[in-house]
Amino acid sequence: MKYTKKVLSNGLTVIEVPSHDAESVVVDFFVKTGSRSETAKENGISHFLEHFLFKGTKKYPSAMAISEAVDAIGGEMNANTGKEHTQYYIKSASEHLPLIFEILTDMIQCPLLDREELEREKGVIVEEINMYKDTPMAEIDNVLESAMWPGTALGRDIAGTKATVTGFSREDFQDYISRHYQTSNMILGVSGKYNSRQLQQLIEKHWKTYPRRQFHGWEKVKNKQAAPRVNIQYKETQQAHLALGFKSFGYGDARNSAISVLAAILGGGMSSRLFSEVREKRGLAYYVRAMPGSYQDTGSFTVSSGVQVDKITDALRVILGELKKIKDVPVDERELQKAKEYIKGKTTLALEDNQVRLDWFLERVAFYKTIETPDQVFKRIDAVTARDIAKVARQVFLNKAMTLAVLGPYKHNAQFKKIFDVEVIKL
Repeated sequence: MKYTKKVLSNGLTVIEVPSHDAESVVVDFFVKTGSRSETAKENGISHFLEHFLFKGTKKYPSAMAISEAVDAIGGEMNANTGKEHTQYYIKSASEHLPLIFEILTDMIQCPLLDREELEREKGVIVEEINMYKDTPMAEIDNVLESAMWPGTALGRDIAGTKATVTGFSREDFQDYISRHYQTSNMILGVSGKYNSRQLQQLIEKHWKTYPRRQFHGWEKVKNKQAAPRVNIQYKETQQAHLALGFKSFGYGDARNSAISVLAAILGGGMSSRLFSEVREKRGLAYYVRAMPGSYQDTGSFTVSSGVQVDKITDALRVILGELKKIKDVPVDERELQKAKEYIKGKTTLALEDNQVRLDWFLERVAFYKTIETPDQVFKRIDAVTARDIAKVARQVFLNKAMTLAVLGPYKHNAQFKKIFDVEVIKL
């Protein structure tokens, strides 16, 4: 998979991932700023701004004007916000590159930030917060992260709170943009089929002379944890949700290849260990999965599940038992190979989409010291051994570094704390 990278004199990074067999093009502005760059008072402003920039620009003065311009060419536009990034993109037939490039550029450079739109959108964001609060499968991640990184921006909800969201002013957004939406903190990505000369002309016209300014960074977290943590959020539900989290490794750490294979063995697919033991053999849960994740200075390994309310401690014991087992008993070659092929196969299928291909390189340019192609990453996956799996499992799955989050009809955490003290499954 070919790509090119260049940095303009004003600091803007440009990534191109051409695909000559495609008929579409995607333009993406990736800002290396998300919720962990916010102060406590600003919590949710990155996500709110993601909405707000679609509400009108100098050339397209309303949300309707932007939507009509994209709808008129059958395009697709969207955005997303994470802990460390905010992303805006439009995808269309390749001949419409100038239009979608111009729309996104105008959104970034010339947003109206209309006061009336701001007040209306506050209600929309509050309802989005309510929606996720009423979706336990999504909310459990927030319950977990607030306990894993307490009192830090990394532990706060990306969407913010009703109090912070309703308190934002137009001046807050202007200040936030001036501190974060600067060329040296952004990446322009283009993928699919397009005329390279035309793209260079667009970049020259809209971005080459855009001024360069300093941008605001983020605060590192402290990974030290002396004892297991339990965070119970009471909610009347018919299904309980749990998330078991451990501190892991940041972007670019050499151990992440083994962590990926470890996650595939435990929770990747319907033949994985946790799916088989928790759901298939015992019928304790509907879903169970294991997910690794990285940030710039730390990472997480999470096992999550939706379980029967009266069987949650049984499910936890099975999960903890599997984590202990993979630390103590070497993975056989057949299971190891299956996990590697699972990762490579799922990744290959996903990368057939131009947006996913572009995301691959955007993430690596933003957060890694070196840019690796999928083939290079696959070689490192293939090199993982059973000894590597056991080693990272012993480094990550530690009692003192464990955090349990539970969302369901439970008012006390005593029953969950007891589980950590059972010697047979103590990590």
